Amino acid sequence: MSAPDTCASCRFWDRYTDDSLLKSQRRVGDCRRHPPRISETILSRFMTVPSFGLHVDASEAAEPLTIYAASAFPVTHQTSWCGDFDPTGGEAPIC
Repeated sequence: MSAPDTCASCRFWDRYTDDSLLKSQRRVGDCRRHPPRISETILSRFMTVPSFGLHVDASEAAEPLTIYAASAFPVTHQTSWCGDFDPTGGEAPIC
């Protein structure tokens, strides 16, 4: 019987393996099928908010390191699944 088509058996999934994590925390990982996504909620906490009537140029609103800090791969559980499943053992994705 083959493994189910879940994150745990997908080549794009990167399990959290840090020794300091609890066993239950090692059941999650990053889905690396697509590039990291920017969390607008996190980004908005770092962005410069203009005073009323003032304009802030987009390049000044968020520094590249701020955008990086607000970006992340989707975190999924090992039993999750999606339509982009690709079994383990293929070529590693190029990020």
